[in-house]
Amino acid sequence: MLTRAGDSGTLWLLEPEGDAEEVDDASADGLLRPLAIQWGANRLYSGLDAQSHSYALATNISLACDRLDLDFVRDWNLDQDDTWAAFGHFTIASRVVIALSNAVPKLKTLMEKNASIVSHPDDVLLSSEFKKMGEDPFVALADVPDFFWKHGKQGFTRYYEGPNHFADMDHPRPADGKTLLDLCEQPDNVDPAVWNDFYDEIEDFLTHEGIDQKYRGLLPFRVWQIFDEMARFAKAGKIDEFVCAAGVLTHYVADACQPLHISYLHDGDPRQPVSRTVHHRTGVTEEVAEPLGKGVHAAYEDKMVSANRKTIITALNKTAEVKSKELIDTGKAAADLTIALMRRTYTTLPPATIVAAFVAAKRKGENAADELWKQFGNATIKAMQDGTHTLAVLWESAWTIADAEGSNSAMNALTKERAMQICADQKFLPSVAVNQIGQYLNH
Repeated sequence: MLTRAGDSGTLWLLEPEGDAEEVDDASADGLLRPLAIQWGANRLYSGLDAQSHSYALATNISLACDRLDLDFVRDWNLDQDDTWAAFGHFTIASRVVIALSNAVPKLKTLMEKNASIVSHPDDVLLSSEFKKMGEDPFVALADVPDFFWKHGKQGFTRYYEGPNHFADMDHPRPADGKTLLDLCEQPDNVDPAVWNDFYDEIEDFLTHEGIDQKYRGLLPFRVWQIFDEMARFAKAGKIDEFVCAAGVLTHYVADACQPLHISYLHDGDPRQPVSRTVHHRTGVTEEVAEPLGKGVHAAYEDKMVSANRKTIITALNKTAEVKSKELIDTGKAAADLTIALMRRTYTTLPPATIVAAFVAAKRKGENAADELWKQFGNATIKAMQDGTHTLAVLWESAWTIADAEGSNSAMNALTKERAMQICADQKFLPSVAVNQIGQYLNH
């Protein structure tokens, strides 16, 4: 390849051949594919030939990005794949059994037998990057909501799965400045109809548009829904379905103890927009507004948490055991318990403080994940312990009100195939919007 001085930094692209087999939509459209980045050249002489031959030196794009810890931004406004990082979800899920009381030995045995269906063993938790789970035929239950129902490529995604994972509890209503945290101080306002009316009155801070049903968070009602079904499954002796419901419940409650899943500041401050130029792969250039501190979500819940795995696992092993006085008996109480967890998390880990710390670290050129851990590591561990304990209360409560401890149902381990068969059914814990969820809740 002919190369000259100054070519370093050139991006090499693959050009699709017209008669080549099409492998995807990109090749069908004739789009160029990034291959490598050139960084130098060399000259070689051969035999008696006095003429040198130049050779370009380049590194594959995937290798360069891996070494630099970079990810491609394929286009603007694509959804983010990870929440709490897979490590956070799997670790919380793996520790719930520890917090179950001795009053439910059958439940303990059942969930211990299904530990590899719900989560992963510690050696995997400590080492795996959990990549491409959305393509795997089996996804451990703790991340089925993300990588089977939300982003998965297995063919079982659900349109309204997204809003089940969050609720912007601190978004103020223009009329009186009240938030969902304020409204839910009154128990009667823990009602999907009240929440839906609230969403009708607010707008997105960045776009100034109304909130579409797909973005109206309903996390506490998802917990209510699943709790009701867990109790029903246990009472009917449908132990396989109970295990699957208990496993996926861990995902949502883990989201409830993640401060950036319960705030409008989930990936920066949209009230302080900053402008950025985006170069789309089609060649179009666009000026877009982003929230100040964009990137904080991944820095906090992914990079920070993943960098401190051993410390977190050790701490979650000390999660407090369930006490009988904590047990609840209704799905509404499960939603109340979830909101209480969200409120404690919001107080302990104020999202605005996390965003400010991230922005400050970036401006100083510091490692944001390291700085966030220094400031919020201990509080994050306490929030994760709180979420783990809350899950144990929910599991034990649903099991207890169904009187499942006294049943003769077999406490066996599910196969991976059986677990995925249950989760593939669209009627299993259906994912719906906040204006539809009421019909699935027992009052």
